[in-house]
Amino acid sequence: MSGDGKQYLLDRTLERWKGKRIAVGIGSETSFSGILADFDEEVILLRDVTDYTGNRTKELIAKIDDINWITLL
Repeated sequence: MSGDGKQYLLDRTLERWKGKRIAVGIGSETSFSGILADFDEEVILLRDVTDYTGNRTKELIAKIDDINWITLL
């Protein structure tokens, strides 16, 4: 991810958060938490994922453009 300052800030932040549990909001009502495994300029990959209702899955790929917010847990 290169380009404007916002992307650079996102790169630096996600790099620091790799291997840590984060939560992401996708759309207006969907949120997931999981361990940030990897990312590139288009997507992030979470592993050991739980959604807001408690459903679990091994991995989730989310398009960065579809993410409203990301928090470090």
